[in-house]
Amino acid sequence: MVNRQSSVDRFLRFFSSLKCGLLLLSLVGVAVILGTLILQKPMAQEGQIEQIYAPQTLRLLNALGLFDVFHTRWFILLLGLLGANITLTSIERFPQVWRLFVRPHLVADAAFIRALPFQREIALGSHAPQEAMALACGKLRSLGYAPRPAVLRQGTVYIEKHRVARLAPYVVHASLLIIFAGAIVDGAHGYRGFISLRPGMRTDTVEPLTTPGAPRRLGFTIRCDAAGMDRYPDGSPQQYWSRLAVEENGREVARKQIFVNDPLTYKGVRFFQANYGPTGTPRKLVMEASWPENGVEKRQMLTLAPGTPVQLGAQGDTVELADFIPDFVLEGNQISSRSDEPRNPAIRLQVTRPGGEPRSAWILAKLPETHPPNDTGVSFRFVNAEMEYLTGLQVAYQPGQWLIWAGCLLLTGGLMMALYLSHIRIWGVVGTDRKGQPALLLGGQPSKYRENFERKFHALADELDTALKNATVKVTEAAPAA
Repeated sequence: MVNRQSSVDRFLRFFSSLKCGLLLLSLVGVAVILGTLILQKPMAQEGQIEQIYAPQTLRLLNALGLFDVFHTRWFILLLGLLGANITLTSIERFPQVWRLFVRPHLVADAAFIRALPFQREIALGSHAPQEAMALACGKLRSLGYAPRPAVLRQGTVYIEKHRVARLAPYVVHASLLIIFAGAIVDGAHGYRGFISLRPGMRTDTVEPLTTPGAPRRLGFTIRCDAAGMDRYPDGSPQQYWSRLAVEENGREVARKQIFVNDPLTYKGVRFFQANYGPTGTPRKLVMEASWPENGVEKRQMLTLAPGTPVQLGAQGDTVELADFIPDFVLEGNQISSRSDEPRNPAIRLQVTRPGGEPRSAWILAKLPETHPPNDTGVSFRFVNAEMEYLTGLQVAYQPGQWLIWAGCLLLTGGLMMALYLSHIRIWGVVGTDRKGQPALLLGGQPSKYRENFERKFHALADELDTALKNATVKVTEAAPAA
């Protein structure tokens, strides 16, 4: 049992040590650097990671969780261990600092002052001790150093400034713990996702980017009423936008037009405008059809939509959009599209006559003279295509962000306290100097910045010495007149 307790004690001593804290901090720093240098899934576009990394590297980095460092269990564990180290270190050292903070040493004597690192002996001259103390206190007040009245009645001049600086390290520790707590909450419960919507569509789920798995439910419905792109006068894209609405329990509860840097936020979930572009599918396709009928060439404008047949003429024929390739290119024997923009449409129409088999015709919009053979008996000419557009929304749920921001503000305050404030204390008592003459014994001690304090301490002592001497001169000059 004794050996077991000793092992536990040794482990706790090491775990609460500065060495262990620096080791854990170094590991967290390495993880943050890796998360910065390696492209992270929440920030990557679709297929971007696969294009950058070789398959072997991709498998290794994915197995180590380095494509989403800040949501991995091992990173959350590192933050937890570092937070525990900071907590144990603070618990071990805090009680002594707290006692000094709430119960400072106020009353001094000559022996106490002579043990302080900074000392001065100021001769009382012809002043009585009480008169000298009163003159010294008056001068200190005029210089912005107010002595403690209760301590003064006990024969000690006591002044101090910035006692709160003693707590600066623990304010920094507390702020780090709050930041770590926020990061752990984000890593465990937060997510980033993506939603693609066409105007008029709605959804209550989001595809996660941070961790693979089933779509996450939002708990409400997001609806896209409109989306678009503003352009500069030269036609280049200026900004994307989406007009969104939030529905909950069957009614609309929020509405906003969002831009790239102006998201919609509802219940902690933020919707950012990510992209906007065509889907490659036409919403409306306008074609001109012509065919011979009883020796007369008939013409008809057709407005086609995917999955909706349109009647052709009066004979009961129907035309349906069977396939649409927005940016046609022939690669060997394969037909593909270079983009989703309708730059070079290739359209396959299906014509069905009453009681007959459907027949197809390919129409090349930009190369009408090179149409493939057409056995439908109908000639078609491309007029216009109105494309379906999708708005891409990046979704972020980060429940720990308020903790992180609060911790950062507290960290700023703690660092300012630690860097710019020094707890200074000065005691003064009436005693005798090294020659045995009555003197005001002045002693001081700073928590840091000793050189700066030394200059201020001696300047203050000089001011008190001058004040006592001037008061002596006035008393001596006034005596004959009396």
